[in-house]
This record gives sequence, C-alpha cells and structure tokens, in this order.
Amino acid sequence: MTERVTDLFTGLAQTWAEEPLIDDESPSRLLCAVNSVSEVVSTTIARQLGSLGFHPHILAYGGYASATRARVLGRALMTRTDDQRAWLGSHRGWRQFFDAQIPRQPVLVSCGQARALTFASADGYIDLTLEGHGLEPGWHAASMQVLHAADVAALGIDEDTPVSRDRPVEASGHRIRAGRAVSVPLRVIGADDHIGIVSDIDDTVMVSTIPRVFVAIRRALIDRASSREAVPGMALLLTSLARGDATDSRGAPTSAFHAPVIYLSTGAWNVVPTVRDFLARLHYPRGAFLMTDFGPSNTGWLRSGPEHKRRELRRLAQDFPQIRWILVGDDGQRDPLIYSEFAREHPNHVAGIAIRSLSGLEQVMAHGTTAPLLSDSLHAVPDGIPVWYAPDGFHLLERIREDGTAPGPQWRVPRDGGDEEWASSAQENAHP
Repeated sequence: MTERVTDLFTGLAQTWAEEPLIDDESPSRLLCAVNSVSEVVSTTIARQLGSLGFHPHILAYGGYASATRARVLGRALMTRTDDQRAWLGSHRGWRQFFDAQIPRQPVLVSCGQARALTFASADGYIDLTLEGHGLEPGWHAASMQVLHAADVAALGIDEDTPVSRDRPVEASGHRIRAGRAVSVPLRVIGADDHIGIVSDIDDTVMVSTIPRVFVAIRRALIDRASSREAVPGMALLLTSLARGDATDSRGAPTSAFHAPVIYLSTGAWNVVPTVRDFLARLHYPRGAFLMTDFGPSNTGWLRSGPEHKRRELRRLAQDFPQIRWILVGDDGQRDPLIYSEFAREHPNHVAGIAIRSLSGLEQVMAHGTTAPLLSDSLHAVPDGIPVWYAPDGFHLLERIREDGTAPGPQWRVPRDGGDEEWASSAQENAHP
C-alpha cells in the first residue's frame, strides 16, 4: 500500500491552510470538550481498523483555482479498497454516512508546480489553499497523498511547526512512508472567464424534498443512491448556461466556451461520491463541490447550512473578482433569501438568479404551507439583475431565452438543434 519516499521534504516549499473548512468563532468550552472526546474516539477507531487490514487513504472531493491560487478539498479515511467509495451507488444510502475519519492525518498535496504539507482536521477534512500552481485554465488533476504519521512526527513536524517558503523542512537521512497518490479533479478558472454558475443540489438538480424529514430520510438512508430522481430539465438548463456562446464586439458568434460550475449545497460531504456519479450519469455539467459537515462544531451543536452558503458565496466573490455568477436554486429552502442578500452585497458579481419553484404539494411537504419559502425576498434584488422563476429546468430555460436579458455582452444561451435530444434524455432520466 505504501512506498518509501526518500528526502520527501528536501527543498519542498510548504504552506499551510489559512482558512479552516468550518469557521469556529468564540468557541464554547463544553462543545470544545465534546469535540475533543469525539476526536479521541475517531483516533481509537482508526487505530483498531488499522489492525484489521484497513489503511489510511484520501477521499478526493475536488477543488477550484484562480490563475494563482488553488483550493483543494478531500478527507482522510480508513479504507480497504482505495476505490473512492465507488461501490456506494449500488448500496443503500445509509452506507455513505458510515466512515472512519482520521484526525490530524499528515497529507502531502501537489497541484501543478505547488506542493504543501498539511494536516487533516479533527474530522479528517483537508481544505488547503496553495499558491503558484502554474496551471492553465481548464480541468486538471491535483493529488493528495497520506504520509506515515510516525515518520512525520520523527522529524519533529506537527500542526504548530512554523514552516514557510523561506524555511523549508530538511529531511536529510530520513525516509517517509507514503500512501498511493490520489487524483483530485481541479477546475482552474482563468482571468478571461467572466460568467460562472453556482447551483444548489437538493430539490434543484435532484428531488430530495428537504426538509420533508421522513421522505428525505428514506431517500438518503434507505433508497439506493442509483435510484435518485432528477428534477426535469435541469441538466439541459445547467449545460446550456455552462456552454453559452461567446460573441465578438459586432455580435458575431465565436468559439463556444464552458463556464465554470460550482455545486454549492448544505448537504454533507459524505454524499459527494454518489452525487458526483448521479450528475455524470444524467449528463449534468462537470463542476466543483462545496458541501458542509454535519454535527457539532466548537460554536454550536448543529452547523448552519445557510451560513455555509453565505460564507462560500462571499469567498467565491473574493477569489474571482472578474466572475459574475448565475445563481440557481429552489424556493423550498432559503435559496431566494441567500441569493437576494448576496446580490445586494455584491451586485457586480451576480449575472442572474434562476429559481425552481416547487409545486403546492411539494411546498406543503417541505415546510407545511403552499406558499413558496421566502420568495418575496427576490423583490429586493437590485435592478439590472434578472430573476427567472419556473417549475423545472425546461421552463426556466424558456424564461431565460424569452427574457433576452443576457448576463453579459459576450454571453447568450445557445439555440442549437440538440435541445430536443437533451430534453428527451432528461425526461427519461427524471423517472428511473
């Protein structure tokens, strides 16, 4: 499983993640104690599994990058197979929530010309930002590699070790055992990209009826992941938005481009393998994932899904100042409120808002009334930012085309002869 790596750290410029996966401000003593106990339990379980033939490995979530900085995400877990949990699609959904994370696991992350050592969080998560990757715009593969914790500790390196580009760690005479490198899909967004898509997942691209508790629990825990139901037309919508046609200054079409897509959800990181398979199988555009973690943090017993979305949207605006985002969601949760707030805070970063409206029955099952949740907040969206509202992806695409309000002077939704084929495919896939 492992290979001997000689002088791994010699000349290695190392940087540390400046921002944790979860924001913890004003921590509670009780919650800190609870999380400390949880970390000890997770460490003990990982060690016991190690004696049963399991080994440390990385579950790759993916990442995104600007021209200079790359954000790479994954999780350190105990496993037998190294197959990125590909078997989940044919098993009951509850299986995806049972894993054994490895707290504080040392990991080597490589991205283009950049390499860095980091340590997983108490929950096993890796969320690292690297500088100077040197990659061209488009899709690339970063890598993550678990390092033998005892070998790293023997060098006197831990999470508090001050390491920087100006002071690389010398590893002369030491051997560091390392696991097999895991490929991490990474989308590099170029300086010439000006339109991007941010899409919710639950009840936007797949039917979840969150927070309809009993049905949601059944679908998440009992149903097989491969039987999840798609929202009609959303694959066509997102693909059409992502492959908008560029035009020159005279309006003449030039080569088509593929806008970056970010799937931003309050769902758990555990579901990424099955969601990624779902999206690929139903021909959704490839994108990066920004999910969240369930359970207590140092500041609360439950993490806030809306705050997670607000925080990540603000970070996207900061990381990509040239991008105007098309925000896609539904009115069964708080997407209208969150998107409206973001549009008011950062009007220059929003190209449009597309909201899938749940049916009256879906609304009742979701939150107890037939009225859409917080849809009135969309009235506060600044002038000049189009808002599209429809029950599914097919009608949303029609609204966008009929509206004629383009998100930018060099962007338009393509009108080609492939719509019927996509529509037919999406309708068939919507009811497996």
